Amino acid sequence: MTIFVGKTIEEAKQKAIDQLKPTANQELEIKILQQPRRGFLGIGRRQAKMAITIKEKVLQKKIETPVSIEPKKKVKVKKSRPIKDAEDGELDPAEIRRRQQANLKKVQKTSHQLENYLINIFKELGITVKPKLTDLQVHELHIDLVTDESGRVIGKHGRRINAVEQLSNAFMDYHGAPKVSVFLNTSNYRQRRQETVHRLAEKAVTEVIASGKAVFLDPMPARERKQIHQELEANDRVKTYSHGREPYRSIVVAPKN
Repeated sequence: MTIFVGKTIEEAKQKAIDQLKPTANQELEIKILQQPRRGFLGIGRRQAKMAITIKEKVLQKKIETPVSIEPKKKVKVKKSRPIKDAEDGELDPAEIRRRQQANLKKVQKTSHQLENYLINIFKELGITVKPKLTDLQVHELHIDLVTDESGRVIGKHGRRINAVEQLSNAFMDYHGAPKVSVFLNTSNYRQRRQETVHRLAEKAVTEVIASGKAVFLDPMPARERKQIHQELEANDRVKTYSHGREPYRSIVVAPKN
């Protein structure tokens, strides 16, 4: 049995034919070990892999024999009871701590893979970055992208850093660390952007009150929409709601009555 790999099943099979050179009286016995996948920007990319054995063709005659069919007997299947971690159905505190530590180690391991992934992404864009892990929790991961070209990392209106942040969340999920929110920052951009969003909310309120008409803000990521919702939820003059679909979802500030 020989292992062959290729970008596609056909490519791997052709490599086997070229190397093994089966004759007219021989055939290939193929066992696919791994289906190929193109992936997206390096996430999930893998080659086709198959195990191939060459063997002689055997001509078999089909012999029909009478077969008696007996009625199937009914088999009773006992339902198993769900296993409880404790007598009262709740996890033991020690077990909860053990699972949290295991999850934390998994997130930490995957975060190092993510750092290399981020370096490669920006390298393809001609930007040198050095990811620095600033905070790591079971469900949160904060990374500061240290670079001399923070403007290019951020992109116009933050579109590039927001897009890479979405890819980072997909990367963690694919590599076995689901439900982990990745937060990317560079040169205190997130803090400065938070102040900008605050001013946008205040300006929108002033305009709505003055004109009596709704104001549609530019598309922004979920965290910024959440900030505006929270800042204006107590305002008795206006109401807010989200409009559109990702990644073009935006906030609408409208008169309350």
